[in-house]
Amino acid sequence: MDQPQTKRVSLIELFYDLVFVYMISRATSLIHYLHHGLISPNTFIIFALVIIVFINSWMIQMVFTNRYGESSWTNVTFTFVDMAIVLYMSNVFLATFNQDLRTFFFAAGLLSLTLCLQYLIVYFRSTSFDRQISQAFL
Repeated sequence: MDQPQTKRVSLIELFYDLVFVYMISRATSLIHYLHHGLISPNTFIIFALVIIVFINSWMIQMVFTNRYGESSWTNVTFTFVDMAIVLYMSNVFLATFNQDLRTFFFAAGLLSLTLCLQYLIVYFRSTSFDRQISQAFL
């Protein structure tokens, strides 16, 4: 039986995880301020939507990193671009979050585009088995 290949966690991956920890702390500020002791349904829906978008993006990025991640300039560049987008998205919403979510969803779309580009690069550079896996994410 083959031993599973182990891979060391890079500092860039750990820093990327810290950016998401920062995002979670910022997102919880949405439900931190209560109105008459209650969280309004609208605020809770926005909070849930923000958390779902971030967790989904984080999971897709971690699957990519664990499967295809290497210390190439391409991966490092995409990681730093993704971190900048996540930091921007984390600071878009405040406790006084207005109902205009366009900038948040534009940044989320940009983050999804960078993740898609990463999988496209793998698709065109990889063998047939890796192509099948990366095609599932496209």
